[in-house]
Amino acid sequence: MCIRNRSAWQASTLALLCCAASVFADGSPSPVTLAEVTTETLREQVALSGTTEASRRAALSPRVEGLVTELFVDEGDVVEQGARVLQMDARLAELDTEAAAARVQEAEARHGDSIRIRDELLSLKKGRHASETETQSAIANVEMTAAALSAERAALSRARELVQRHALAAPFAGMVVAKQVEVGEWVQRDDAAVELLALNRVRIRANLPQRDYARVVAGAKAQVRFDALPEREFVGEVLARIASGDERSRSFPLLIELPNPDGILAPGMSARVSVELAGEASEALTVPRDAVIAKSDGSREVWQVRLDDGVQKAYPVPVEIGRASGDRLELVRGDLEAGDQVVLLGNERLRPGQSVSPQDVPVDLRVSNGE
Repeated sequence: MCIRNRSAWQASTLALLCCAASVFADGSPSPVTLAEVTTETLREQVALSGTTEASRRAALSPRVEGLVTELFVDEGDVVEQGARVLQMDARLAELDTEAAAARVQEAEARHGDSIRIRDELLSLKKGRHASETETQSAIANVEMTAAALSAERAALSRARELVQRHALAAPFAGMVVAKQVEVGEWVQRDDAAVELLALNRVRIRANLPQRDYARVVAGAKAQVRFDALPEREFVGEVLARIASGDERSRSFPLLIELPNPDGILAPGMSARVSVELAGEASEALTVPRDAVIAKSDGSREVWQVRLDDGVQKAYPVPVEIGRASGDRLELVRGDLEAGDQVVLLGNERLRPGQSVSPQDVPVDLRVSNGE
């Protein structure tokens, strides 16, 4: 189940629970949904903060100087690889191409004629009607006209290439984020015409403390949350660790790459990253992220449901949270065991010892929580 649908279901469920709770008189069971404390295999993680940047960024420049006659993009446009960006006046280059093509035709004719003369002299030589000098001269002329034809064909290829270089195309798919030229302007070969960003994948640049440098390897799993999209979690992997540290902070750049098929991530966003460290995995107790309540003093708690004189009642349990695994959080400290029941939804207004009435959890929510 996608996060957006899950969040929408939770909002509607909370509204229904609140409405149901208002029906009950004081002391009546409060409707809640429950989740189970489970044991999972987790790896040690390091928490980092970073900033997104484009996986590919290019300032596109024309390969020849000239006058811009057509501009096919504007800032914010999304283009495919190979799409035309601009066109420059190529009339003179086209005329040079026509002239080169004519020279090729002339060279082909000369070469063909030299072959004819050679073949005639070789035939006459068999009847002793042509001298050795005339024959060898004809053979050499064939070689010279062949070389001249090759040179003219190369000149034609060059002229055609120059025509093509009057057009600028996108080297990869992405978004145009800057445009520095307009129709009618004269541009040089080293002038940046547009700036293009690839957005199908993004990178996160984070600072890795030196104590963890040796324990982070390329390909390690990384869980990412963005301040701009707090309700969603993304999964990427470590692309590289850069062996050029900051002498003051004793940290090293770490590059993390993740897919961005919807294009909702953009360079410059702040990110919070949890990266798996190399080493043996360990067993850990986990609870759903939504079961953990953050209090105003910075502490956290979950509401455990247990039988008390045959009645299901909720009691707060202080906990300390560790690593994250999808939508579940590791319990580092807390008086809980695997199999214990905790309140997933409906824990906002509970009182210690309050009786509760567990409600069914929809299948899609159970799947999203890995149950």
